[in-house]
Amino acid sequence: MKKKIISAVLALVLCLALTVSASAESKTIAFVIDELDCLSAQELDQMNELALSLYRETGVGIFFVFTRTETLTDYDLDALLGGIGDYVVMMENETNWITFYGGKGETIDAATEEYLRGVYDETATYVEGVEAFLKAAAARFPAAEAPRQTTPLPEDETLVLDGADLLSDSEEAALAKKLESISHQYEAQIVVATVASVNGMDVNDYLENTYDSLEMGYGEDRNGVLLLVCMDPREYRILSNGFAGEAITVDDIASIGDVIKPDLSDGDYAEAFAGFADECAYYLDGYINGFPFDFGGNLVICLLIGIAVGVIVALILKGQLKTVRAQNQANVYVKQGSMQLTVCNDMFLYRNVTRTQRQSSSSSGSSGSSGSSRSIGGGSF
Repeated sequence: MKKKIISAVLALVLCLALTVSASAESKTIAFVIDELDCLSAQELDQMNELALSLYRETGVGIFFVFTRTETLTDYDLDALLGGIGDYVVMMENETNWITFYGGKGETIDAATEEYLRGVYDETATYVEGVEAFLKAAAARFPAAEAPRQTTPLPEDETLVLDGADLLSDSEEAALAKKLESISHQYEAQIVVATVASVNGMDVNDYLENTYDSLEMGYGEDRNGVLLLVCMDPREYRILSNGFAGEAITVDDIASIGDVIKPDLSDGDYAEAFAGFADECAYYLDGYINGFPFDFGGNLVICLLIGIAVGVIVALILKGQLKTVRAQNQANVYVKQGSMQLTVCNDMFLYRNVTRTQRQSSSSSGSSGSSGSSRSIGGGSF
């Protein structure tokens, strides 16, 4: 119910804004001017509405002017344009015609100019000619990129922001309860957000804008984790911030992605989000309390590896000693009659001592930067 009310309010505000904008544009900018009475009042209004519509689509102002000005280059072009920087202006008086270009309109060459003039001349009436010129000129420019707008999200501490409506009411309630429990236990806000589209924005930028604009995260460092799932394009991103950014690194985010991606791809969003929550709890708990160590299983593995390596080394060394036989006395290594020992003394020659100063221990270990840490990762599904 809350989401429906918010959507209705936003739709009403948008409609009012567009109405006011269209009204302002139509009053301040006249794209078609008729000083020679070539068009009726109704035709003039229709042509201005068409030109305004084409301007919104292409971002280029297409003007047509019937003027009494004898020298067309003396016409006050700045007053006509009203600040529009991208334009094409066709202007004619009773004897001559001229075309002006600016901004994107300068891409029109001489051949195109002749074509546009021909489109106008081939029609039977003035209104048909103006309409043909406006449409033909606008067709030379691609549609302007739609304004980049983020999907509005509630400005509260809701932990589930299902803008794409991927969850049922019961699934959303269960997920919110799970996220709230984990968030309070580890003092890090864990949020799941879904959007239908990012409207051409970079997904990473949208992710960070959402986290920062809604001031997500607990405490001074804004500790928290945000999972964003976008349906167009089908991508997911995870952002961890504050101490959560240290607990859940880029590599850990990749591991979480491996867990949730299959369910996202299958459309099992409730299961994917629950898995995300469990993984966040695992990494946060491991960062705070230490990750659990499977002593029994790991000890057996280590022993087996050690025994295997020892046996291999022993066999290699044994293979290198095939010509060696054990001897009980050392005199067997002395050739008979080659050595006679008459005097035996021990003589101390010298002593070489090296001293190295021992460094005293200090507390200069790395404690991280003064600002909060942030990790971002994700992929498509």
